[in-house]
Amino acid sequence: MFEKLGKLKYSKKIRIIRIQKKDLRDGVNCIGDHFIIKNSENYKIFDRICDHAGGKIVSRNEQHICPLHNWKFFPNIGKYENGIKKKQIKFIKKDNFLEFKEITSFPEIRKSLKKFNFKIKFINHAFIKIETSSFSFATDPWAIGPAFNNGWWLKKNTRVDWLDEIDKVNFIYISHNHPDHLHPLTLSKINKNKVLLVPKFQSKSTANFISSLGFKNIFKAEFNSEYKLKNHDFYFSLFKSGNFKDDSGIYFSLGNFTSLIDVDSQNINFDRLPNVDLYGSSFGGGARGYPWMFQNYKTDEQIVINDRSQKFFMKRKIENIKKMKPKFFLPYASYFEEKLPRDKRIKFLNKKINIDEYKKRADKLKITVLNTEEYDEFDFKGNKLINFQNSNKKKYNDLDPTTYLNYFKKNYSEIDRVYIKNYFENSKFNEKFNLYVDITDDNFKENFYSFLVIFGPKSIKFKDNIGDIKSHKKINLNNFMKLKVRKESFLYTVQNKTPWEDLQIGFQCKIKSNPEYNFNFWYHFTNIYIRNKYFRDTENCASCDKLNFYIDKNLSEESNLV
Repeated sequence: MFEKLGKLKYSKKIRIIRIQKKDLRDGVNCIGDHFIIKNSENYKIFDRICDHAGGKIVSRNEQHICPLHNWKFFPNIGKYENGIKKKQIKFIKKDNFLEFKEITSFPEIRKSLKKFNFKIKFINHAFIKIETSSFSFATDPWAIGPAFNNGWWLKKNTRVDWLDEIDKVNFIYISHNHPDHLHPLTLSKINKNKVLLVPKFQSKSTANFISSLGFKNIFKAEFNSEYKLKNHDFYFSLFKSGNFKDDSGIYFSLGNFTSLIDVDSQNINFDRLPNVDLYGSSFGGGARGYPWMFQNYKTDEQIVINDRSQKFFMKRKIENIKKMKPKFFLPYASYFEEKLPRDKRIKFLNKKINIDEYKKRADKLKITVLNTEEYDEFDFKGNKLINFQNSNKKKYNDLDPTTYLNYFKKNYSEIDRVYIKNYFENSKFNEKFNLYVDITDDNFKENFYSFLVIFGPKSIKFKDNIGDIKSHKKINLNNFMKLKVRKESFLYTVQNKTPWEDLQIGFQCKIKSNPEYNFNFWYHFTNIYIRNKYFRDTENCASCDKLNFYIDKNLSEESNLV
């Protein structure tokens, strides 16, 4: 279906920066957007962009911290507190100054002069469909049920014809393995012969997960390679998120129309951005467990951190818009809510950014916002918008959130201590790290079971019935995380080998950690040690089959009551 054409082409803009040696003192120098470390006549140069989420590393009292998520950087050794290395910038040392290049790259995908008639259909959240008279594709279908272990719910019910819409597409693009994008229950409704386009992550996190759901035609596209849909004037390239997360976006052309849809990637393509007609991206923020579930902070501190994060989130989106100069901005992938009564605190505190905030800024930049709050179909001819409307389709009659929760509580209630022990001992996470877990009730108060996992380079030790962790004097609390996690959420995660980030992002656990975020642990249990061909249910997506039966039965009973 797809023809690989080679590497995506780039144009470049180079700026030469010179720093006078006399202006540098021994130790760490913060100059503009760079750290310059001087040790006698030896130098190192790093940029000040945080490799995690693209924030700027701020220096204060000889500490260098990204205020976005408090990643601490040590310029002298070129590493973050969690062990991640930062790449050095190459430079030339001359008599009086240091000289290095600041290179800005601009990707340029192939396109033609043809002006195609096509339609963009917003189905729900990150689920959109791009449709021409000869082919169509969809992205990240989440149409029914909850995501992130019952933490996220679709803000509005999906149009009732969503399955008919997706059955007709040539392929489906799945950007990454978060369940609001790779949604097992929604995908269980789709023909397993459908072609799924996924990024070729080094960890194989997305491809492996989709394979475990029974899909047979999975195309793994390499980043920054250019592909063509055979027999169609459609070119595309996948871009990786510019941090260490497994996330992606799709850059494509359709005739003379170009677009970058980065979903919820951060620093997409490491800030190497194209000029496009349409930029599509998440807009609401609030899609994280940080800082609300981190017990390192009090509530008033969490509010300050969240406010700062939301302002930075929007600032980055506007910066992207200014760099790419699109004619249109498509705000999507932010249509979720916290609907269960047990998450009322999160819903009250975790405010989202609304589309009107973007429209105010876009109007000043003379950019048209495709308002997905009001309209769900946008018609184009070439790179011109010719019509938009609300299709007013009837909505799918989904179950009430509490009914879903009751299902999960019933089916994930039995704590199998031997299984949990084997789960961790087989994880192959071989770094020095101590994990203490309390399996609790909905309010993180009643404790049903506690255990300690001591990870190391040579062995993994599992201990349960251990009492309060403070009584274990030999435990290293400098590389340590304590989790209080809701019972059915934890059991669902370990029994189905789903990503651990689902627990955090879905507000299912309270976290106390030092360092605050151990990247290697979260990455391993989110992208490496997840379902492929092994999981507790023996049939492909057996848990989805059982849930589908439960949904159909309850919807039928509800219909009979009407």
